Amino acid sequence: MIKQIEKEKQNPAFDREYIAAACGCVFLSVLICVGQIIGNMLLIAAFFAGTVGICIWACMKEKILPVLLYFLPWSPLMKFYKGGISFFTVMLLVSCFVALIKNKMTLNIYQIVLTALIAILTAIAKMVQGNEITNSYLFFIMMLLLLPCITKCVSCDSFGDTTVFFALGIITAALSAQQLVVFHNIAQYITVDSYLTITRLSGYYGDPNFYSAHITACLAGILMLLSREKDRLRQAVLIIAAVLLLYCGMLSASKMFVVVLACLFLFWIPVLMEKGGRGNSRVRMFVGLICAGGIFISSSVFKELLQIIDDRFAYAANVSQLTTGRTDIWKNYINEFLENIDVTLLGEGYSPVIIKGRASHNTVIQGVFQFGLIGLPLIAAWMYFFLKDIFKSAENTKTDWKYAELMCVGTVLPWMSLDILFFDEFFLVSLYAAVGIVCMSKDASD
Repeated sequence: MIKQIEKEKQNPAFDREYIAAACGCVFLSVLICVGQIIGNMLLIAAFFAGTVGICIWACMKEKILPVLLYFLPWSPLMKFYKGGISFFTVMLLVSCFVALIKNKMTLNIYQIVLTALIAILTAIAKMVQGNEITNSYLFFIMMLLLLPCITKCVSCDSFGDTTVFFALGIITAALSAQQLVVFHNIAQYITVDSYLTITRLSGYYGDPNFYSAHITACLAGILMLLSREKDRLRQAVLIIAAVLLLYCGMLSASKMFVVVLACLFLFWIPVLMEKGGRGNSRVRMFVGLICAGGIFISSSVFKELLQIIDDRFAYAANVSQLTTGRTDIWKNYINEFLENIDVTLLGEGYSPVIIKGRASHNTVIQGVFQFGLIGLPLIAAWMYFFLKDIFKSAENTKTDWKYAELMCVGTVLPWMSLDILFFDEFFLVSLYAAVGIVCMSKDASD
């Protein structure tokens, strides 16, 4: 069970543990970079051992979510070789098993029942469609069964630190990839996407849109924290993190990032200006952020990036080009549903099948395509109970819908242009969003 917020009980030792964890994460990041640059398997193996060790420690200290979110942007680099299994997958499995042991090997009923039903349905779908059982499928089923155990190793009062860890992971991964791309061994893990005359960077993640989705989720958390944070030092840290994330996001030249960013600020204004807060202080913060944002964006650092993004919108002559062909892709998938009743009802059974060489680029469409109209309610039910476990910690607290809406804009809205089900973000970002809503709602009621 996620612990309730007890800010008054926080102590210096608690903060020192987070500082130690952050230093450990950064050290391991340097280690994997050096190991990959010189191709030293011993250093890479040492990194692997270090990540396993820090996961076990973080689970025992209820700090596993910050550590996992830090390494999420680094996950494509965390391999012995390109195309191999990411150490991040091992980190998730280790975290789940440690959490299971910590929970005395007990599972909730929904974990067993819903996972069994989804496994049976997807197995039937695979047989009907002639699809193979893959490692990714087995991993997904295992995550459905075991991932809820991690909620027992998450402390809700750590949302601020979790957000800082997430931001630190995104920023260090993005900026290091930008600088280390000159090394051949590192360059093979970095995708530089070129669109017409536009160069798009995405850290180690390969896809600018998934990369920018990390940033919008983290920015949503930062904006929520800024609306409540009273400590000026913490405010400064959050603002610096927001500016750096904005810069990293603009490196992607993602139209989705710009749209979601605009929506975030629109939904943030009523949160910042809500009654009962620090009135004038909030106004000053808002005005200050606008001014600071204007100064930074008008600087030479941002000017080139803004021009790139403007060019991307300017190239769009119709809806299809504006959505980078997504509307055409969605039509293809909808036609498949209309023409193939088996796919509509049963789906493809969580298989790496795509239509006409293009992924669906929409999580809802992907959900129907993979699980069918029969299986999709089961996935929705699993997610409901998974999130319900988190919200139980705030059973006496009314959910503040302003925070919920803001968090959903930053986390769920990008999913409407991404197929998220095959990625760890489906679980981790959902957990991050739920913890944020619970934490901020509890803080507001207190």
